[in-house]
Amino acid sequence: MINNNIKNVRDLLSNCSIETTPNVYAKYGSFADLVSIKNNIYITYLPNEDMNKVIDTARKLKLEGYSVIPHLPARTIANHEELKKYIQALAEDCGCSKILVIGGGGSQKGNIISSIEILETDLLSKYNFKEVGVAGHPEGNPDVKQNDLDNAIIQKNQFSKKADFKMYLATQFFFEAKSLKEWELHLDKLNNNLDIHAGIPGPATLKTLISYATSCGIGNSIRFLSKQALNITKLATTRSPDKLIYDLASYQIENPDTKLKKIHFYAFGGIKKTSDWLKTLNKPDLSYNGLTFE
Repeated sequence: MINNNIKNVRDLLSNCSIETTPNVYAKYGSFADLVSIKNNIYITYLPNEDMNKVIDTARKLKLEGYSVIPHLPARTIANHEELKKYIQALAEDCGCSKILVIGGGGSQKGNIISSIEILETDLLSKYNFKEVGVAGHPEGNPDVKQNDLDNAIIQKNQFSKKADFKMYLATQFFFEAKSLKEWELHLDKLNNNLDIHAGIPGPATLKTLISYATSCGIGNSIRFLSKQALNITKLATTRSPDKLIYDLASYQIENPDTKLKKIHFYAFGGIKKTSDWLKTLNKPDLSYNGLTFE
């Protein structure tokens, strides 16, 4: 079982993705010495971000040889004209064929209200996108009612049946495998057929993780982390998700029908810290005892 689990850990890590921002990329100027070329790189598009910076970052990362997945936040886009301009630039100027379509923050900037509205424009098909991620929320979303989240999953599944690109669910971050297990049981009741790319935090201090979880309103994760924070000394330590990855690998073995296919890292502690940590886990001598269970 241990050997099988280590193999599954390696498989999960071999095709994992990592997230960055235009500002972080600008800081380094190149990711060649940081991130393996085999890892997909997501580019965030925050509500106050300049669209052109996202496009420019995507272009530069593609020139470095990476497979790039820019975010497309529905409520951050001003109108359909801007939407077309963004998608066209990513496809024709940057060479992107993958994208993550999300609702975006609670603040509405334009007249586009949801990710399904973007999908139904057919712009992604027109500009030959091959893989399209859509949001999944294992622990809910403070800005959206659970019933609306469920309807969104149903709508996205229905749309995927007629789409000419592959769709998958990219999840908000969580800290315990239990969150994914319970969510997938719920998704089964909604007849979900989309693959799952599980979002988890890279190494970061417990204080940083609690801060991010609190700002995103993620209930179970906040309670899980806050219990550990009762030991104040842990606030000064770096927490790594080794155990979570091992638990997810176990879950795959125990549930062969799971839709869990990949892991996506939110580099809350910094992309260099996450990348350096991933390199240590990809060493040939990785073993069960080598995993640091905190």
